[in-house]
Amino acid sequence: MRVSAELGSYLWRLDVLVTDEILEAALKRLAATDDLSAELHTKVERAEFKAKAVKDAAFMRHEGSVAERQALAGTSADYAIAMDEYFASLQAHEALRNERARKVIVIDVWRSLNSARNKGLL
Repeated sequence: MRVSAELGSYLWRLDVLVTDEILEAALKRLAATDDLSAELHTKVERAEFKAKAVKDAAFMRHEGSVAERQALAGTSADYAIAMDEYFASLQAHEALRNERARKVIVIDVWRSLNSARNKGLL
C-alpha cells in the first residue's frame, strides 16, 4: 500500500518527501548551529540587561515625580538605541530558532516515514 499526500497542485509520495540527503543536511545544520544558537541567546539576554540598565541610568539623571522620571527614561534616545539592539538580537535569535525547529521537524518526519517503511506501510 502506498501512502500519498497532496501538496499544492502536486501529488508527492510520502516516502520521498524526506530523503536521506535531506535528513543528513538537517542533522549537519543542527550540529553546526549549536554554538551560534547559544551565542545569539546570550546576546538577547545581554541586550535586555543593557536596555534595563540604560533606562535605570536615565531615570536617575532626571528630576520630578516617579511617573515623570519613568516617562523620561522610557523615551530617552539612549534607551531607544538599547531597545533597537535588543530587538535586533531577538530577531536574529528567533530566526535561527525557527530554522532549527524546521530541521527537527524534518528529522521527525523522516523517523515516522522510516518507521512506516519498516512496518511495510510504505
